[in-house]
Amino acid sequence: MDLFKVDTLTPYLNDLVALLIDAVDNGAAIGFLPPLSEQEAIDYWQSINDEMQQNARQIVLVREQETVVGAIQLELSAKANALHRAGIEKWMVRSDYQGQGLGKALLQGAEKVAASLNTELLTCDTRVGDLAETILSQQAWQKVGEVPQYSRTVMGTYYDCAIYYKSIEPTQDLYV
Repeated sequence: MDLFKVDTLTPYLNDLVALLIDAVDNGAAIGFLPPLSEQEAIDYWQSINDEMQQNARQIVLVREQETVVGAIQLELSAKANALHRAGIEKWMVRSDYQGQGLGKALLQGAEKVAASLNTELLTCDTRVGDLAETILSQQAWQKVGEVPQYSRTVMGTYYDCAIYYKSIEPTQDLYV
């Protein structure tokens, strides 16, 4: 397993497109509904790459055998009164690599990146009952509560969302 922060997504675009399509096709609650076209996935990752270039977002990837099989994003706040916080977003591991601890490794990597950016507070929302809830709880994240009918499935049914936070200590360590 190779866990690393990237400054550009361009070299990983094909893997990231496949990762996003796999996540959506397998029901991940990450803001998209299936079927997700390859062009939609490309456009999404290109917009995220633009945000990275504007220092609005950081990305940590996990690679197995030279293929990106997981990703997690840190959305950095641009608000003057919120520069101390960041949000975890689009946390995904390819379906055929789940159950190997890669999701936990990605979360820990994102926490280290956030700490190196002087972030003191992280937030994350996830579908109630998803594996992400278990990982967040095991990693000392605190559950704030649940929002009913937060998002819907392709079939039109709704699911609830759990909201978590974690206070972290900023560090002078660089994470690359």
